[in-house]
Amino acid sequence: MGRLSLLLALAFAVLGTVPIAQPAWASSGPSIVYFPATGHHLAEPFLSFWRGHGGLRIFGYPISEVHEREGMLVQYFERARMEAPLTCAGLTDCPVQLTRVGALLSAERSEPAFAPLVLDPPPPDTPLRRYFPETGHTLAYGFLRYWLRNGALTVFGYPISEEFSETDPETGQTYTVQYFERARFEWHPEALGTLWEVQLGRLGAALATRDGVDTSPVARQPDVPDYDPALFPRAFRLPVLMYHDIGEPAGRYRIPLWRLEQQLDWLLTNGYVTVSLEQAYEALLADGPLPERAVVITFDDGPRSQMAAARALAARNMTATFFVVPGRSALGPAELRELRSMGHEIGSHSMTHRMMTRLSDGEIHWEAVTSRQKLEEWLGGPVLFFAYPGGEWNGRVVAIVSTTGYFGAMAAWGGTHWTREKRWAEPRIEIGGTISLDRFAWYVERF
Repeated sequence: MGRLSLLLALAFAVLGTVPIAQPAWASSGPSIVYFPATGHHLAEPFLSFWRGHGGLRIFGYPISEVHEREGMLVQYFERARMEAPLTCAGLTDCPVQLTRVGALLSAERSEPAFAPLVLDPPPPDTPLRRYFPETGHTLAYGFLRYWLRNGALTVFGYPISEEFSETDPETGQTYTVQYFERARFEWHPEALGTLWEVQLGRLGAALATRDGVDTSPVARQPDVPDYDPALFPRAFRLPVLMYHDIGEPAGRYRIPLWRLEQQLDWLLTNGYVTVSLEQAYEALLADGPLPERAVVITFDDGPRSQMAAARALAARNMTATFFVVPGRSALGPAELRELRSMGHEIGSHSMTHRMMTRLSDGEIHWEAVTSRQKLEEWLGGPVLFFAYPGGEWNGRVVAIVSTTGYFGAMAAWGGTHWTREKRWAEPRIEIGGTISLDRFAWYVERF
C-alpha cells in the first residue's frame, strides 16, 4: 500500500469506516472502460475494485457516472454503490468502500425477521450455521456458502435479518431472501448447483432512485474501449484436488472415508472455501469473485462409493465436482440428481473412459459430445466441464474437445497455477489414499 493509501486508510479508520484494499493485480489493463448495456463509464479507483471483488455477477453494470456526493466520489451500480475520497480519482492504489445499501433501504422495516436474536450465550459456529452477535442474526446453509464464496464481510457485511419470504417489486416473484448491510440475497432453487442459485437484489438501482440520481446513458468518451475481461491479464493459484474411489484398503485411487473427512476438516479449520469449477472459470475468464483461500474438490469415474463423500461434504457445507462416465459409471440418473440437489456440480469424464490421445478425431468428438448430451438428459440442465480420462491430452484432443459445447476442461496433474491459456487443460492435484495429513497440507498450500 502506498503512502497516500495508508493515509487515507487511517482517515477512514478515524471516521469509523473500513476501506477495502485493491487486489495486487488491479493496475493491469486500461484505466477506464465503457459499458454499452447501460451507457456508462467505469474508471479507477472503482474499476479495479469492481473487477477484483466480483464484477458483473456481484455488482452489476454501472448505472451512473462517477460524481461527487457528500464530499466523496460515488458511483451507482445495479446492486451496489461505491465510495472513495475525492483525491482518489484515477488512482488504483486507493481504498474503496461499499455503501451500506441493505441497511439504508431496510432501516424502516419492522417485520419480525429484522428483529435481532438475543442468544446468550451465543451458539457455537458450525459449517452449516453461524450466529453474528454484532447484529444478532444467523446465516446458514446455501446463503452461508454463497456469502463465504463471494466476498463475505468485505463485500456483503453482516446479516441484518433472518431469512424470510419477500416479493420482488420489479419482477413480482416471491423469493426466500435475507438482508445484509450491503446486499439482499435471493434463493433460486431452480438453479441449484450453479452460480445462480443465490442472486443479489438490485439495491443499487433502488438507492439511485431514492437519491434522485440521473442514470441516463452518456456518450462514450474518445478512445475508451468497451469493457471486455480479455483487456485485463488474469492468473491465480488455485488448488484443485482430484479423488477417485472411497473405501478400504487405501491405495493410489482409493481413499478411506475417515481420511477424506480428516482432510475436509483440515480445509475448514485452515479457512479454505470450496468453490465450483464454474466459479473458478468465471474468475479466470470474466473477473468473477474468488475467495482468498479457495479450493476445488473433484471426483473422477463415478463409483457408487462417492455418494459417501458427497454426504461428508454436505455435512460440512462444502461442494465438489463429480466427473462421471455415463457409459459405465455406477452413478446413474437418480444419484446424479441427488448430487446436484446437494449443490454439487456434475461434469463429463467421457462416454467410455478410453484414453483420448489414442482415438481418432471422430471418436474423440463422439466421446465428448455423447457423454455431455447423456448427462444433460439425465440432469435436465447444462454440463459445462470435461475431465480427460487418465489425464491424457494433447493439442489435437484439446482442439476437438474445445468445440463440443463445454466451457473448460481439466487435466490430471500440473500444479496449481491457473491461466487463461490453459483453459482446456487446467491442472489438478491427485490425492492418493495413503498420504499423510502433513503431505496433504503441503499439496494444498505449497504445491
